[in-house]
Parts: sequence; structure tokens; C-alpha cells
Amino acid sequence: MHDIETLIASIGPDSVSPLYLVAGDRVVSEPAAVRLGKRLAEISATEVEVRRRPEDMAALLADLQTFSLFSTGKVIVAVDTALLADRDAAASLLDEAAKVLPMAARDSGSGTDLAPGERPAAIRLFQALRLFQIDPYGGPAEAPISQLPDWALAGGPAMKRNRRRGRGKKEIAKLRAELEPLVEAARLSEIRGTSEDALAGLGDLLTLGLPDGHFLVLAESSVAKEHPLVVALAARGAFVQLAQVTSGRQGWQGLGPLVTELERETGVGIEPRAIEELASRTLRHRSTFSRAGDAADADSSARFAAEYRKLASLATGRPITTAQVRDTVTDRGEQDVWSILDAIGKGGAAGAAEAVAKLDRYLAAASDPMAARLSFWALVAGFCRQLTAISGAFSARLVAPNERNYRKFKDVVAPRLQAALPSGSGNPLASLHPYRLHRAYLVAGRVSGSRLAALPARVAETEELLKGGSSYPDTALIAFVAELAGSVSSVEAPGSGR
Repeated sequence: MHDIETLIASIGPDSVSPLYLVAGDRVVSEPAAVRLGKRLAEISATEVEVRRRPEDMAALLADLQTFSLFSTGKVIVAVDTALLADRDAAASLLDEAAKVLPMAARDSGSGTDLAPGERPAAIRLFQALRLFQIDPYGGPAEAPISQLPDWALAGGPAMKRNRRRGRGKKEIAKLRAELEPLVEAARLSEIRGTSEDALAGLGDLLTLGLPDGHFLVLAESSVAKEHPLVVALAARGAFVQLAQVTSGRQGWQGLGPLVTELERETGVGIEPRAIEELASRTLRHRSTFSRAGDAADADSSARFAAEYRKLASLATGRPITTAQVRDTVTDRGEQDVWSILDAIGKGGAAGAAEAVAKLDRYLAAASDPMAARLSFWALVAGFCRQLTAISGAFSARLVAPNERNYRKFKDVVAPRLQAALPSGSGNPLASLHPYRLHRAYLVAGRVSGSRLAALPARVAETEELLKGGSSYPDTALIAFVAELAGSVSSVEAPGSGR
């Protein structure tokens, strides 16, 4: 597989492919694809035409297969067609379509045209249907939506950033029902979207070629590397996978290509520490429950680029500094929810202050504040139920607090905590991983018995405030977290908590 510069340098009149694919974050993939297109345009003695998120790829391919009356060739760079997208991208397309739902009611004389905001949503919906080889024009209006799998309607990476499992069964059923009118309206407006005809056309294009001087370059944010077309393009050296921004043990990895491209574009460099600061304030994972190696969310890398361009315009030709990033860029970077629980577990004034600061950052960065608030509350409320259950085991003298040896805890203490309850009701600790159980157990051992006894009532009170009982739900959540962390002793001692 070539890198982009090697590929561009290798292109000549007798060494070209009719189709090229450049994959990677759009910040780098689009300009790289345009540079590749310009090299092809030199051979064609024509100009490059950039089509961003084209609605009808079949028509675009048909246009490429005809000769122009006014030029010697055609070079088209198609950006984010979603033709070769993976599962996450398909779910994200449906999330974009869902943003206009439920559709506004139509007056009897208003006609069938889609509203300005509804047309892009309809295009994305049809693109998603085509990815699943579903014909939007086949059968009754509800038939295409009924063929979509539940996982696709559960939500893409952006939604699952705040809600790990995405939409529930009832929400999926509601979404299916609300998408049906959008399908019908899109049909009446003759929306096409990309199609399986386009995918077949790409295969024919690669096999049969195009007229001399005609080329298509795809710049895609997401591709499935096992797709037959991607494999075929890689085999003939017409596929370039650019470095992606991912998480690592030392922070964000793969920022070099992004920074290089932005520096080339703006003519302004950036200090190394300023890169780290800008990344921490803008980049987020595709999922809240991320791990090393996970890719950055596409929207957040686009924000990284937008903030870089803004800083470059203010830098008067000098390298961007860390101080400029801190003074100019609002911190909306990623905040790991588990680290908030860890701060609560530290206890004392310092732990409470750290937990509140991290929670405030988490809420401020959320694209959907309500979903983020309720998602985090579910985590905290579950943690509190665990503390209450462990407290009951302390009171019944089933276990003693503060067994710090993890192996002994796992072998001796955990089985007692996770045993079936005499009442026959479900044990909230039964399915908890021993490591997480151990962390909760150690925290429970540093909270007074009276505090633990009052915890269920405080959880119920706060939940009511969060679900409509308060005009300031964020304040209620922050107050609860501060109180919970403050009730945990910052000093562990034998027998503490009893």
C-alpha cells in the first residue's frame, strides 16, 4: 500500500487507475485526495471537480462514463460518499436522519416538498438504506425501515459516547415509526441517495475502466477494509490509508499527519505542548467506554482542525503557543466517566473537588447534556446501590471491611458478597466484576454506617430532581457528587466505616 506522496509521484500517462481511494480523517483525506486529483488532472489537461457528500453516485458515475464536449477529460473527487462505510458509519447516517424527527405536520395544501432541514436528513436515510442493500423505492413506505437491523437504529458512536448501549427497544420502535413518514416524503421528492447501482458501477469502473482522461477519486472517512472493492484497489496500489488519530497509553496518537496538513494549509506551526493541549480540549473517542487504540470521533477531529485554523489566523505568523490554546479554545475534550468515580473514591475535600471539576468538564463537553447527565447518573446510582448492598453485608457481619489484598478478597470476600440473598431477590453485586467490586468495597469501608443508611433516600431525592423536579438538574447532580465524595474518609483505617 502506497503512502499518498509516493502514489502521486508514481502516476504517469501509462500508470494510472480509473478509480482511487483515500481513507482517513476528512481533515487529511480530502486535501490528499484533491492533490491526487490535481496530478490526474495534469494528465487530462482539465480541472478537478470536488463533490462533497454527493446525493446520487449513480448519476455521477454515469457522467464520468460520457465524453465532455468542452474538455479532454474529467477528474472528480467525491468526498464522504459512504459507499464503502462500515457499521458505525451506517448507524451514524441514521442518527443524522433522526435529527429532524418527528417531522413537522403538513397542511393539506402545503405540497409534498421536503423542508430545507429535512432534505439532507432524507438523503442520509436513503444512503443508510442502500448500505444495507435495501431499495427505498421497493414495497410500501414502512417496508424499507422494517428491514433495518436493531443495532443500526440503536445509535452510532456519537450517541453512544453518552449512552453506552444507545437506544433501547422502545426507542428503536419509536424511531422506526417516525422514519416511515420521512421515507414517504423522500420518495415523493424523488430523493435517491447512493445506491447498490453505484456500488455495482464502481465495480464495473474498476474492471472496465473509464474513457481516457476520466478519473474518480474517493475520499472516505470510513471504509470497511474487507470490502471486495477496497481489497481490489489495495491490490493494484490505488488505495491509501492515512494515519488515524487514536488513543494510546501516552495520550492521543497519530496527530502528526493532522498537524502537518494544517500547518501546510495555514502556513502556521504549533508548539508540541500546544498540540497536546489542543487535543485534550477538542478530541473525543467514538465511545465513552473507550480503550487504547480506539479512534477519535470524526466530529471532534474536525473541531481540532477548526480551532487550529482559528488560532493560526490569530498567531500573526508565529507558532501557536500553549497559552494561546488555553486562552482561546473552550475545553470540550473527553472526560472519562470512570475517573470521576475514582475521584469520588479518593474521598475528603480533595477527592470531592476533583470529582466536581471532572464532572463539570464532562457535562460542559456533552453534545447532548440531558443524555450525558442521565447516563452518568445511572452509573453513580448503580455505584450507590453497590455501596448500600456492601453496607448490609458489613452490618450482618458477613464480611469485614478493608481487605486490601485483592487475591484474598477475590477468593474469600467476593463470593460472600455475591452470594444469593436469603430473601430470593436479586443481588445487585452478583454480576459485578471482582475488581470493580473490590473498589466499591474499599470505598464502603470508609463511609460511616449512618451515611450509608441514608444513601438510598438521597439517591431517590436526587433522581427526582434530575428527572424534572428541578430547574437546575446539573446543580443537583454536582451537589450529590460533592456530598458523596465528601462522605468518604480520605484516610483508611482498620474498622473504618463501622
